[in-house]
Amino acid sequence: MLVGTLYREADTSSKIPVALVDDDVTDMSRNIVDNLKDDKTLKVIEYTKEDALADLKDGKLEVVYILKRGLEDNIIKEEYHEIIDVYYLKGSTIARFIGDIFAEKVLRDLCLTKSINMLNRALDSNNYDSKDDILADAYNYGVSMQQYDTNRQYYIKVSYVDNEKNNIKVSGIDNSIIYKKMIIGIIISFTAFFLLFASISIVKDKETGMLYKIQVTSTNNATLIVGNYLSLVVSGVVISLIFSIINGIYANKDNSTIFISTFIALVMYVISVAALIMLFTSFVDTVATHTMVFTIFILIMGIVSGSFFSIDLLSSNARYISYIIPNYWTLNYILDIITIGFRSKQLFEYIFIMLLYTVIMISVTYIINKYRKKEI
Repeated sequence: MLVGTLYREADTSSKIPVALVDDDVTDMSRNIVDNLKDDKTLKVIEYTKEDALADLKDGKLEVVYILKRGLEDNIIKEEYHEIIDVYYLKGSTIARFIGDIFAEKVLRDLCLTKSINMLNRALDSNNYDSKDDILADAYNYGVSMQQYDTNRQYYIKVSYVDNEKNNIKVSGIDNSIIYKKMIIGIIISFTAFFLLFASISIVKDKETGMLYKIQVTSTNNATLIVGNYLSLVVSGVVISLIFSIINGIYANKDNSTIFISTFIALVMYVISVAALIMLFTSFVDTVATHTMVFTIFILIMGIVSGSFFSIDLLSSNARYISYIIPNYWTLNYILDIITIGFRSKQLFEYIFIMLLYTVIMISVTYIINKYRKKEI
């Protein structure tokens, strides 16, 4: 008995003391508490907030976690910024280690709830019958996966469903689409770089003073803008033709359709990005600055639009920004051509967006150049 007691005390004393304050007192918060108490590393003690902070200052505790009131409701609403408060002494290194353990316990319910919410939205959008039964089975299965039963092995079965709720055979799915997306993203970014180098002569004329001489002899600001803009578009169309031919040759099917669709998509991209470059030339007066600034901007456009990796890895704010970037629309339109084929409705929508973007950029460029011309 004495030896057993000593072992028990040694095991207890080796655990890290952590305070837990449950202000929510719901099934979810109690589940988090139970999960933490089962942990073999932490010695979880339930406290009131005042007592916990007092013991933390005295060095009796390493960390204080407070499950805030409304935790369960906020997790269900997928609002994660007001669920837990954490207190630890400044300079504590062990608090970070404890935080990883604590996060794992909280993420069990958080991930399960988020998954069920996503499943619920997917069922609603496709009008599936027996939705409640499906959600209940999914939830119970998720709970069983949290038990860490080493005698059970879990497998994920993924079913692909089209818009008509028909199952798609796995053999008919192109698993190389992620690589094709990266290649298309690189092609789009390379096209933007090509336009950048083609625009250097425009900025060079401004840097050497040639543009101002032209403005003295010609008062038509629109003529200068349109002339420079068309020179960029013509250069871009040539490179678009080359890339479209390559894409059409290596396409698995409908080579001519993919060639024509890709060419139209890249031409519209050239038209919109050329307008964006013209806007940049209105602000920048030196070739070095123009090259550096727009190079960085091209890389940002590629990253935010998902040209180099999946856009899902980015935050929701980054997705909103991607909607105003030509790369995003061009990348997704060309991917749609490759995966689901040519559709006239999508083509017209894409052309409308690119033309609207172009008109806005050219109009702003005209206004800025006209204003700066008055200052000269």
